[in-house]
Amino acid sequence: MRFYFNCSEGVETNLHVYEEGHPEIELNLLFRDYLRSHQEAREEYASLKENLLKDEASYEKRGSAFTGYNLGKDAFIRKILKSANFDRIRIMKCTHYAEWDFAKKLRQKYFFDPLSMADPYTWTFDHQEHAHLILYQGVDMIGYAHIQFWPNQRAAFRIFVVDEPYRHQGLGSQFLQLCERWLKRQGIQSIHDEARPDAISFYRKNGYIDMPFDDPSGEPPSPHDIAVGKKL
Repeated sequence: MRFYFNCSEGVETNLHVYEEGHPEIELNLLFRDYLRSHQEAREEYASLKENLLKDEASYEKRGSAFTGYNLGKDAFIRKILKSANFDRIRIMKCTHYAEWDFAKKLRQKYFFDPLSMADPYTWTFDHQEHAHLILYQGVDMIGYAHIQFWPNQRAAFRIFVVDEPYRHQGLGSQFLQLCERWLKRQGIQSIHDEARPDAISFYRKNGYIDMPFDDPSGEPPSPHDIAVGKKL
């Protein structure tokens, strides 16, 4: 089952079938039930779709994997889900332009602005060895992870961050667990990171131990960070 009206590609679409209680199922059902019980919203949605179908731009791809028709419905769907109090935690692959904008914002704010430099790794946004994931709370984007796939069923966090207003609520641990679960389903057997000293307690709490980073590119280890990892 897929959230067919959202402008995001589900991280777990490779599973084909969602387990019972999956947030994507709840999301679909909430949207359906809200429209069933709110005639005004139902008519607004019908009118929106009719207008989009009359617009030639609705049939064009606009800077993402989706047509203008899908993108044109996104704001309305998010509004309805907020009204329906959808607040589940979930992760999604970056595909929608708003998700890429959010990823770029967090990358620059937390990692490259402190170094007074522009992000030199935007080329990874379209590279098969790299995955970019967004953490959602309801319809709000609150976290971001950049994962690189390595040979021998290994992967590494290149960036893992929860936006500052959402920290100290246990959301980082939930995000980490969701990423690990997804990676395991991709056949990854170990996940690695070079953790900043101020983040090492977070990784320890989540079962990460001292483990060589062993970057297959041959890049030397960071002299300031601590190499940790976890068997999946």
